[in-house]
Amino acid sequence: MRKVTCLIAMVFVFVMMTGTAFAWSDRSEGRPHQIASGNRESGIFVWHDNSNELHMRIADSERKHVYSGIIQTDGRFFGLEEKQLENGDYLTIDRDRNTIRFRFTSDRDFDGINFKILGGDTVDFDLYRDGKEISRKDIFVGRRGWHPWHNNFYLEK
Repeated sequence: MRKVTCLIAMVFVFVMMTGTAFAWSDRSEGRPHQIASGNRESGIFVWHDNSNELHMRIADSERKHVYSGIIQTDGRFFGLEEKQLENGDYLTIDRDRNTIRFRFTSDRDFDGINFKILGGDTVDFDLYRDGKEISRKDIFVGRRGWHPWHNNFYLEK
């Protein structure tokens, strides 16, 4: 009986430790294939990977655009990491660490951010290009490049 109890306790601890690695929906899992293709798509790319980190990149192969938006969570953002931001690009995080505001100008490289969420179950994206709602067809989520129904969409655990 004691061995069974010990085994159950070990399985419980293992599940609790590994559960967050598989936490976000399958739809957001994996880097969008459109980023790697030679004829790179233009738009905003969002994905989750097995490091329990969320990623957002912008790219435009046609001409310069200004991408902006607000990212919110019911938890707290941490581990925020800027990727290839240039002069004029910015991002801010509010005092409660649950809202990120950004403004990136597209260039040859992928601008973007990586972040993790502590204690939350959702992350909400509200995305724009040149001050207007970005077309949902220019938003690519997860390995398959899923297009959300609107420029304001959320992902959940």
